[in-house]
Parts: sequence; structure tokens; C-alpha cells
Amino acid sequence: MSSSPSPPPAPDYVGAAVAQGVANKEAAIATGKINNPNVINPYGTQKVTWNADIPTVVQKLSPEQQKLYTTKTAGQQLLASGALTLGGQANAAMANPLSFSGAPAAPKAADNLREDALNATMSRVNVDTAGQRDQANSNLIAAGIRPGTAAYNTAMDTINRGYNDARQQAILGAGQQAQQDFGQNMQGRVQNISEILALRETPMNEASALQTGTQVSNPFAGQLGYQAGSNVNAAPVAQGVANQGQAAQNLYNVQTAQSNGQMAAGAGLLGSIGGAMIR
Repeated sequence: MSSSPSPPPAPDYVGAAVAQGVANKEAAIATGKINNPNVINPYGTQKVTWNADIPTVVQKLSPEQQKLYTTKTAGQQLLASGALTLGGQANAAMANPLSFSGAPAAPKAADNLREDALNATMSRVNVDTAGQRDQANSNLIAAGIRPGTAAYNTAMDTINRGYNDARQQAILGAGQQAQQDFGQNMQGRVQNISEILALRETPMNEASALQTGTQVSNPFAGQLGYQAGSNVNAAPVAQGVANQGQAAQNLYNVQTAQSNGQMAAGAGLLGSIGGAMIR
């Protein structure tokens, strides 16, 4: 009769985890070495050296690229200095409250201008018409034509019609003059206000333009440096230990089942022999 099999030893999961960590680290270092090659191209060079597990990447521009970089950097420094100067001017402009007191006053409304023009024109017409009426009245009375008569009224109506015609012409002229004066006065005010705003806003706009200019680019950013794409996978040490332990457990289960079957068969045989002897 066979003996029962011994159970398999428990897997060393702690040791497997430590070994897996070492494998992961070695894979990471290998990946870093693959993805950081030495490079030589028209933009410059890249040289990578390793001290134990620590890489040192030295990048150097080609003479042509170095000259471009130095020139562009100097230009940016000049622009930055200019931005500081203009920024000071902008601060000085902002320190004073915005005021349009120096601009021409807003023009009167068109109706008021038309009324002023009409009164100015009619002032002479009124004086001239009054003189004509007085002279006509004196002449008519001297001629024996009294007020209220048809001849008197006809003579005065002629003067009145002339006055009305002159007033209509004055009204039309006053409207045109009012529009012209209003437009000229408003144009002068708008132009003066625009000049005031330009003096205030120009240094701010110039400073903003300098601050938002194109920055110096680094050719290494897109051409050299870390070359992603390659990857080294670590050996599955922990998974291998777990699989090995499961396989040992499965074998133990099979051996145990076989042993139990053999023991059961032996017990049955002994029972049969004992029964025959008793008979």
C-alpha cells in the first residue's frame, strides 16, 4: 500500500516580489538606454552617458543653429527692454484719469443752431423791412394815400411779400448752415478725442505687442532628445512563481486522489478475504 504524498512547499511570494522589482528596474533602465541614443543631425548633437543607473544627456547645437539661437535671444532681450520702457510709459498714462476737458465742447443741437442762424440772418432783414415800411408810409401819406385805402394796402403788401420771401430764404439757408456747423464742430471734437485716446492707448498697445511676440524656440524640442517608442518588458518572475506553485498544488491533488483510491481498493480486498475465511 502506497503512502500519502507530502504537500508541496508554499511559494516564496516575498522573494518573487523582490525579484520582480529587480526585473522591472532592469527593464526600465534598458528602455531608457534604447530610447536615448547618441544623435548627430543638422541641428546639433546629443551624447548620453550612464553613471550606474543615472543617465546624463548633453545636447549641443550646431554652429549654425547656435548662431541663430544667440541672435534670436539677443533680439528678444532688446524687445523685453523695450517692453519695460513702454510699460513705464503705459503706467504713467494710466496714472492720470481719462479726461476730455481739452477737447472742443459738444456742439449745440441742430435745431438750436438753425434758430441761431435764422435770427442772425433775419436781424438785418427786419431792420431793412422796418425802414422800407416807414419810408413807404411817409411817401404814401405825402401823396394823399391814407392807411386803410386799397392803394395803401397794395403798397404795403408788396413790402410784406418781399419780407416773407426773404424769411423763407433765410429759413432754408439757416438749415443748411446749421447742418454744416454741426458737422464741423462734431468732427473737430471727435478728432480731438481720438488724439487724446491715441496718446493714452499707444504705449499700452506697443507694450502688449512686444510682450506677445514670438519666443525663441529650442530646436532640440522636436528634433533631438528622448526618442519615445521602444520598450523593454520585464520578465514575469512573480507570475512564474505563482504558476509553479499552482502546478505543484495540482500535482499534489492528483497524487492524493490516486493514493486515496489505492487505499480504498486495498480495504475492499481485505474485506473480501476476511469474509471468505469466516465462511
